[in-house]
Amino acid sequence: MKTVVVIPTIDPDERLAKLIDDLRFYGLSRFIVVDDGSKPSCDELFGRLEQDGVRVIHHEKNLGKGSALKTGFASVGEFFPEATHVVTADDDGQHLARDIVRVVERADGRHDHVTIGVRDLGAKSVPLRSRLGNAFSSAYFRFDTGLECPDTQTGLRAIPVDLIPYALSVPGERYEYEMNFLTDAAKRGMPIQMVPIATVYHANNAGSHFSTVRDSLRIYRQLARFGASSLACATIDLGLFACIAAFVDLDVALIAFVATVAARVVSGVANFSLNRYWSFRDSESSKGDAREQAWRYFALFVAQMLSSAGLVAALSATGAPLVAIKVLVDSVLFVISYFVQRNWVFTKGAKPKAPSLEGGHGDVSYGLAGRYLAA
Repeated sequence: MKTVVVIPTIDPDERLAKLIDDLRFYGLSRFIVVDDGSKPSCDELFGRLEQDGVRVIHHEKNLGKGSALKTGFASVGEFFPEATHVVTADDDGQHLARDIVRVVERADGRHDHVTIGVRDLGAKSVPLRSRLGNAFSSAYFRFDTGLECPDTQTGLRAIPVDLIPYALSVPGERYEYEMNFLTDAAKRGMPIQMVPIATVYHANNAGSHFSTVRDSLRIYRQLARFGASSLACATIDLGLFACIAAFVDLDVALIAFVATVAARVVSGVANFSLNRYWSFRDSESSKGDAREQAWRYFALFVAQMLSSAGLVAALSATGAPLVAIKVLVDSVLFVISYFVQRNWVFTKGAKPKAPSLEGGHGDVSYGLAGRYLAA
């Protein structure tokens, strides 16, 4: 198996050495360990690994898991030019050697597939925080890509070396990188095969370096920005309505109409601009055609307004409080609007294509390698 095992790590313990020994037992022999700013006390372990033939690359400071993975990817061509695949694995004991090998075996011979090891994160043995986080992540991925993936956060992934230049181009330097890669690959139509693996957690996942708040915001930054933009524009809408109603001397019904229309137009323009240049800027929405995006936004705006009115009217027959119905309907439409804007309104227009694999793995260019090896 001409597969390179890339292991990003920070402050590892003996589980890292044991994992490598176990993988050697199964026949894997090419290893790149990326030390992402570990404590000096780990130097002895890294030294032993190097003496045993493991390639160890050090980041002087912590740059994040995404950066560590990219450093490993970028170094494959230099250390192992004969390799056909790269498999990434975590060093905290969650990935068993036999499962890593199963993923490698499934990926073997496929130069256009991404192969991932998926855990059963709905099991009761999984910490509640991880269960809830994965349930949200899986639902988000399904709405965003249309594909079902029970473990979007898995760090066990095998990719052909043909796709390394593409993997290096995917944005993200920390935990958001893995989600970005999987999402972008799915949207490009790249084949993704999933291999069930064991679900292993040690000490309630106490050794994890994942920050629930900080890293979740990185992963879902577009959704967070979208929510902030919507809240700001709702404030503009309400404030402008109140000002017009207070200072314009017209018939009450006419004031209500004028104030509603004017406030909605101004807040709509503000929302379009905020979403285009801020909420979805990570997807390069600002590089798309502004007029085309404006027409799409307007179509969505009208459809959402009519849907809200129609659904509220229809559900009012249930006898439920009208305000509660309005909140429920608009909450659902908010979620739908987010994904429609992310995947249709604020795009460049052309559907992203899967990277070309012409030339075979021997012709792969590692033009971005210098950036990561110098980190």
